Amino acid sequence: MTSLQNYLNERPVITNKDAARIGVNRQLLSVLVKEGKLERLRPGVYQKAGEVIDDFMLVSANSNQVCFSHETALILHDLSDRMPDRLYITVPQGYNTSHIKKRYINLKTRYVKRKHHKIGIITMKTYFGNKILVYDMERTICDIIADRENIEKEVFVDAITRYFRRKDKDIKKLIKYSRQFKIENEILRYIEILSWLILQVLKLKHEILLHKSV
Repeated sequence: MTSLQNYLNERPVITNKDAARIGVNRQLLSVLVKEGKLERLRPGVYQKAGEVIDDFMLVSANSNQVCFSHETALILHDLSDRMPDRLYITVPQGYNTSHIKKRYINLKTRYVKRKHHKIGIITMKTYFGNKILVYDMERTICDIIADRENIEKEVFVDAITRYFRRKDKDIKKLIKYSRQFKIENEILRYIEILSWLILQVLKLKHEILLHKSV
């Protein structure tokens, strides 16, 4: 019981598999549900009673294979204001997501080669303070450019524009990733276009200042 308490103090959600790993059987979980100490979210998935459900934790369930990506990563990195109607995750090819889909219905899963899965993975905290895996900004930009046909145009343009305005952007890392995903030409084209636009804005500001000084 102590091991279960310690586990739930660190992570609000526990699965049957997690419980078995720390020596807690399913029968005890069922008893705790009847006593009102646990709540059953989905078959085989529980959380502490009275806890606000963190959808990110419900999906990831402490798996090191589930990484939040695409439109969901854009929100987490403040590269978009458009909250998607589902959570987007990326997993390695061959990873079985059926257990996740049982816990969470509104899910979009993308599969990538195992050698590409871990590129750009970082740890972030959800709005509830729980740690999850998410792709960094540069990997996310590569993902939406590679998959731009499936991204809403407004969301796509806003994300690209916001990224290049960020002071914490890492262009070297972006180009490095683009080479690994074989989209370097596309990335360089966007860099060139946005650099030109920024230059035009600076010229316009300069002309306005000159006009005011006359």
